Amino acid sequence: MKQVNVLVTGSGSLYGVAIIQSLLNGPLNCRVTACDTNAMTLGLYLAHKGYLVPPASKEEIWLNKIIDICRREKIHGILIGSSHEIEGFARHKDYIFQQTGARVFVHSPEVIATCKDKWLTLNFLKENGFYFPQTLRWPEDKALLPDFIERVGFPLVAKPRIGAGSRGVAVLSNIKELNQFAGDKKDYIIQEYLPGDDGEFTVGVCLGAKGTVLSCIALKRCLQDGMTMWAVADSYPQICSYCQRVAEMLGGYGPCNLQLRLKNGKPYIFEINPRFSSSTGMRIALGVKEPELLIRSEILGQKVTKPTAGRGVVIRQYTDYVIPLERVNNLTSSQCFNTCFEFLSPG
Repeated sequence: MKQVNVLVTGSGSLYGVAIIQSLLNGPLNCRVTACDTNAMTLGLYLAHKGYLVPPASKEEIWLNKIIDICRREKIHGILIGSSHEIEGFARHKDYIFQQTGARVFVHSPEVIATCKDKWLTLNFLKENGFYFPQTLRWPEDKALLPDFIERVGFPLVAKPRIGAGSRGVAVLSNIKELNQFAGDKKDYIIQEYLPGDDGEFTVGVCLGAKGTVLSCIALKRCLQDGMTMWAVADSYPQICSYCQRVAEMLGGYGPCNLQLRLKNGKPYIFEINPRFSSSTGMRIALGVKEPELLIRSEILGQKVTKPTAGRGVVIRQYTDYVIPLERVNNLTSSQCFNTCFEFLSPG
């Protein structure tokens, strides 16, 4: 099998590290290059080679650096491990491919815009006949609040239209709490509270060219500070089938993560993240290796069979690594280095 040169960006994130470890330990002949904005990120020291890059907010110099790395390392595919880079890669993926031949596994700007804004996400679900939680905009729809409360009742959930994890989210039990919390906030939504009696699910759908579904796995999860800490993998065929239809209708390309709860036995999606997620490593541990599937399908041109996930409970636990100080200093001073794996030791 030919060597595949892969760039993993945002290599210090939880899922960036999971992607790198999966490719290094997997059956593909992958040479992994990592990049990040911070030298104190583990992925840089796990990969075969690491680079420091400017933040994506400095778009021109960031893009030039990414192109330079792709040319130097003859990169075939780019796997994005940082949510901050998603929009930049979406805007420039065609240019990157033209300049370097590297394929970026990222959704279109239109898909990302729909998923980024929770109000637009809900409109997409509504317009395409999918279940969605009753929602109004705050403060634009403030006049509709009395009727909304009469129909939906308390508790209600207030959350930013654009945001991640549990930041800025509140569960409100009465009108007084709502007024105190919402106050003069802008760009928020007020949403019906979906009961968690049947658990909360995170569903990973990976899409190849022309929206082909390469994999789908549903996990019933336990959250802590907006992050999945343990998850149950069982047979959830109806949830998977439903989320596949949503992802296909969305028209994405690459990894997609859908979050939902059940209401009257029906799946109500309340958030779609068009990227790898914090549960990527859990899915990999269960045999659903999205990075490998994308490489096989989109770079090697292989026919991919959707994997069947293992059953069990995945419990997240962190591992500490010791990196020699001179290696960190070398990276900081030279901007890139060759990793020597014998210097890595779990601590």
